[in-house]
Amino acid sequence: MSKLQRVLCQVLLMLLVTVPTIAHASLFTPLNNTRARSQMVNRVQRLNLPLKVEATDDFTKRKIADYLEVGGPSTEKMLGRANQYFPVFDYYLRKHDMPATLKYLAVAESMLVPGAVSSMSAAGLWQLMPSTAREMGLRVDQVVDERLDLYRSTEAAVVMLKNLHAEFNDWHLALAAYNCGAGRVRQAIRAAGSPRYKKVERHLPRETQRYVAAYVAAAYAVNYYEEHGLVPHEHEVTDYVLVHRRMTLAKIARECDLRISTLRRLNPNFVQAYIPASVEGYRLRVPSHKKQAVQQFLWGRPNLVELPVDENLEVADATAALMGYDPYRTLLGVRAEALVYANPDWNFVQLRESMLMNFFNNYRAVASL
Repeated sequence: MSKLQRVLCQVLLMLLVTVPTIAHASLFTPLNNTRARSQMVNRVQRLNLPLKVEATDDFTKRKIADYLEVGGPSTEKMLGRANQYFPVFDYYLRKHDMPATLKYLAVAESMLVPGAVSSMSAAGLWQLMPSTAREMGLRVDQVVDERLDLYRSTEAAVVMLKNLHAEFNDWHLALAAYNCGAGRVRQAIRAAGSPRYKKVERHLPRETQRYVAAYVAAAYAVNYYEEHGLVPHEHEVTDYVLVHRRMTLAKIARECDLRISTLRRLNPNFVQAYIPASVEGYRLRVPSHKKQAVQQFLWGRPNLVELPVDENLEVADATAALMGYDPYRTLLGVRAEALVYANPDWNFVQLRESMLMNFFNNYRAVASL
């Protein structure tokens, strides 16, 4: 190799190293540090989070970069799952009168992977520990792990956050307690001699000290991904059927022309791929286009599930519209046309229809007097 060739190779190697670094320079690099800091602060303020945060520290910026740059493909998958799960989160947060922005906590906890299990045995979208989950009324054993149930785990996490905020009266401390336990936070408050988070923070575990920043970064990523060229993945539209009798997922898959792998992926809470008998019933998540087939299979057996009804919903809907009654306003506090989710994946349909028919029956009863 000639001297000229060696020089050219060295130059080429330098370009291979430096060009990606320059290309990676973005909103979070010192190249435009002042402008970036101002823009980030303004964006975080617009998120209307339930706590005051400083979004300019290095860790928060690194976490945001992890979501929107380094981990772009993973974030796009997460955003697709968000379109599927956020309507459920919103429902339970509204039900318990909690800030809607707490849903971003699940992103920080699990990247919205429903079957996620940590090295510390926390599991599910909300990363609940076994003992904590049982305290919240969830079943956790070798047959059913409700930490992996989308609906049951979400309500348990929301109630837990509500209780923690009621105890500490501060969202910084409530989130810290969610991460490391209420007992550890109480101990840190005693060590600090004050309930002020700024004084308590240094007495908390290092991971917990960064927990609020991780939550802020998750909220930022979900709301500003478009500015970074990310596109959410297409998500699978699902629904659920309530099952009361014992049943195996394999049998349902066989009878309804479903893949057993699909049912297991959608229902990781059934650890042994088996649904035990239950008076309250277990929600079985299925692809929306297969819900009717699953219902027909279950209804064809002596199985206590939701029964089909032959009701004149069109008349009920028209009457409700005439009288100014909107079930969505009752359920969500907003008019139907104001919903953010044009096609919500969670099954509001059945509940809405039930409310419409109750309204219509009451209307007819009053009208007949």
